[in-house]
Amino acid sequence: MKILLISGDHPRHLNFVDNLSLIGFEIFWFIEKRENMIPKVPSNISSNLKRLFKLHFDKRLEAENRFFNINTGLIARKNINYIKEYVEIEKITNTIKKKINEVKPEILISFGCSIIPDKILKIPKFKKINIHLGLSPWYKGAATHFWPSYFLEPEYTGITVHDLSNQVDSGPIIYQEAVNLNFNDGIHENACRVTKEFNKKFPMIMKKNIKILLKKKGIPQHTSGRNFTTRLWKPEMLKLVYELFDDKINKYCIENRSIKKVKLKSIF
Repeated sequence: MKILLISGDHPRHLNFVDNLSLIGFEIFWFIEKRENMIPKVPSNISSNLKRLFKLHFDKRLEAENRFFNINTGLIARKNINYIKEYVEIEKITNTIKKKINEVKPEILISFGCSIIPDKILKIPKFKKINIHLGLSPWYKGAATHFWPSYFLEPEYTGITVHDLSNQVDSGPIIYQEAVNLNFNDGIHENACRVTKEFNKKFPMIMKKNIKILLKKKGIPQHTSGRNFTTRLWKPEMLKLVYELFDDKINKYCIENRSIKKVKLKSIF
């Protein structure tokens, strides 16, 4: 079984590849250099928003280091023979296409990288799936582990595996995982908890059900849901998370019994 994998380089992505590299498949790995875990603080916001901005992303880095540890990715680098790192997918598209034609993988997996170009999507005769850090169709697009807590429905922090298409996070659904809410967790713990659980489980689910994965179509997304662009997120939104709720949105929702049952989909 050959897998062509295109992933980001954040701890959450590398942890998945660590687990995937342990199940015995031959992997050809392209790694996209993503933005810094601690982005630059905008200069055109108030001093209070600068404080909240720094707090938010410091807490994200701390949570990812705690859940995935500093050695994340070393197992994958030891187990995978073909690894190529890049910055812009457009500049490496022909290389990826050439590698696909050379090794003829049964499946392409994208996780945490830029949108896959049509040149690759249109290559026939092999399965192409995306791992989206968000529950589609409710949360598509960017920052989809932020928005559920912001809208006071943290139970919708989750992950969707879907067939790749030329529309953002809209392909037929293969598998979904939602967070098991912890009373004391904050927004970043929710994201890391569900991602770590998924990263551990899904490679084994793949291995056990590989024939189903390759042959069975996903479950269509019949509703358009919500598509969150990067421009929708603003530092002002951090006031709700940290000043109004002190990053205790799980606690608030559990105590007020507002947690809804999330209907997840899977072809397995």
